[in-house]
Amino acid sequence: MQLPPEVKAQLDEQKKQCVFCKIVKGEIPPKKVFEDDKTLAMLDIYPVVKGHTIFMPKEHYPIIPYMPAEDFNHFFGLIPALSKAIKSGIVSVGFNILISSGGAAGQQAAHFLVHMMPRDEGDGFFNFYFLKKGKNLDQEKTQILVNNFPPIMDNFFKRNPAAWHFGKGNVPVFLKEIYHGSPVLYEDEKVLCILAVKNAAPGHIEIYSKVEEKDIDKLSPEDCIHLFQTASSTASLLFDGLKSQGTNILLRSGKSDDNPQGRLCIHVLPRMPNDSLQGIVWEPKQPKYEIDKIMDKIKDKTWKIKAKKEEKKEKKIEMNNKPEVITISAPTEKNIINTTIPHPTSAQDEIMAAIEKISK
Repeated sequence: MQLPPEVKAQLDEQKKQCVFCKIVKGEIPPKKVFEDDKTLAMLDIYPVVKGHTIFMPKEHYPIIPYMPAEDFNHFFGLIPALSKAIKSGIVSVGFNILISSGGAAGQQAAHFLVHMMPRDEGDGFFNFYFLKKGKNLDQEKTQILVNNFPPIMDNFFKRNPAAWHFGKGNVPVFLKEIYHGSPVLYEDEKVLCILAVKNAAPGHIEIYSKVEEKDIDKLSPEDCIHLFQTASSTASLLFDGLKSQGTNILLRSGKSDDNPQGRLCIHVLPRMPNDSLQGIVWEPKQPKYEIDKIMDKIKDKTWKIKAKKEEKKEKKIEMNNKPEVITISAPTEKNIINTTIPHPTSAQDEIMAAIEKISK
């Protein structure tokens, strides 16, 4: 994203006051479990579950759309190996990843980061247990999503060709039931995106991996990058198409009390101020165990993590995660809307507004 000078100046001022940038500089000592030249992972000092880890880019980006493609790929390509290390260190079977974008979604810092949480049945954490009320979008808004999601992804692949991408691909057996039970918004060879019928909020979208049924740590870096790239594009669609004021990207993987089937799924939730999903955010609490011992256990599993580089050029995927800004309009009688994808200033203005809310 090309930023105007005044926005760059605003971000520079944010960076000076950013606690996480001070951690990167070494001004504040973290409970570090992993680090490379571009990323840092550390234990949350107010964990909601044992092993709760914060993972972030070292560079100051307020939200995902500001991350250059190279940094996006590096960051999300590390997720499977880091998830595996955390699960192994804690000896857990389930895993959550939470991304909050915008004040309405609970984002409290202007430095982009993800919360990585090892989960087990009976761990007592229910903030991600959604009360699904079955409320749906009205037909007009549903059609906006149905009509605009495929062009967003088509345009993405035109700018970022992938050797594996030719069409929709096949639906694996473990997704057959889901495939036939919910409106499909988009699919390719690696992901299936549906509009949740029983949703946590109108516009709740579920993204399933066609490659792996249950465990995020079994995905290849390439597959994980595409999964989160799709989630990022989905969040941009909800932001622009439904005028949401924030989004939560929540990954569930493996068995826990709020994911009894253990299925791997990303939930993308549109957020508005004072909506019914305020319970996602937790109250900070001091741990009742020695956090340094947990840090050592996880660090012992992360020392060999490195970003994998593709050796063959034809297999390399350059993922450009700039948000797809679309011209949204209501569907006509023939359900045809404008599918050209220019870059109007309205969406950028809304993103600027979100940054201002975070920085206040």
